[in-house]
Amino acid sequence: MSAHPHAPQTSPTLWQRSAWPLAMGISPLLIAQGRSVRRGVPKLPPAPGVTAGSTKGPNPLRVLGVGDSTVVGVGVSTMDDGLIAQFSLALAAHLGRGVSWRSVGESGATSKDILGRFIPDVLAQPADVLVVSLGANDAKDLMPLGATKGRFKRLLEILHEGHPDAVMIFSSLPAFYLFPTLPEPLRSLLYAHSQAIERSIRPLIESHPFAVMSPPPPRYHDTFFAHDGFHPSVDGYRDWARFALGDAIERGVLDRLSAR
Repeated sequence: MSAHPHAPQTSPTLWQRSAWPLAMGISPLLIAQGRSVRRGVPKLPPAPGVTAGSTKGPNPLRVLGVGDSTVVGVGVSTMDDGLIAQFSLALAAHLGRGVSWRSVGESGATSKDILGRFIPDVLAQPADVLVVSLGANDAKDLMPLGATKGRFKRLLEILHEGHPDAVMIFSSLPAFYLFPTLPEPLRSLLYAHSQAIERSIRPLIESHPFAVMSPPPPRYHDTFFAHDGFHPSVDGYRDWARFALGDAIERGVLDRLSAR
């Protein structure tokens, strides 16, 4: 991945808004397809080891990762190869500063899960940069659009109240239409619903000067996915981290860190 100009903010299309009610109407078919995918795809565990680390350097910054399987390193064999560690390495190299990082979340987490069970841990230690990778499971589990939008709004408020000086970088939702393991019509409906969610929450996030949402990713390259065809590989996490950081740099959101 490489950074590219931020995509225009647009509202969900009629098709994207229609994906959820259509999915409810053909839910028996989608449930059967989902079960077939789960039978054929290996279930990968979170990366073993501690969910925190650091890089040496002066005037260290504190990075907090919040979210789902991508925050706990599903798809790689060590947390050092995961999204939050790779983002922290890239941030340290860019700023010439030390970075300490920690990850909070679990595989399969939705916005409802994070709000319901992980907020105390999220707020337990101060942070300068928050990297939030969340929403894929809200889309995959076909959570209703209105409720999901409301939860993201509440999560954004809580994160800012708890870390008032922090910069926040939210990941865009996955391009499900490019996932090789998903059959049709499940693939198209998940992608449409995920885009309805993303286009609804992006304006909420980016109405604040301290927060950005990364642009939609470019086409995933040949080594982006782990062997389950669903989660990122070592290459995927590294490139995702650089993509998110590059966009944040380009849009100036990290300028807020220079005075600290």
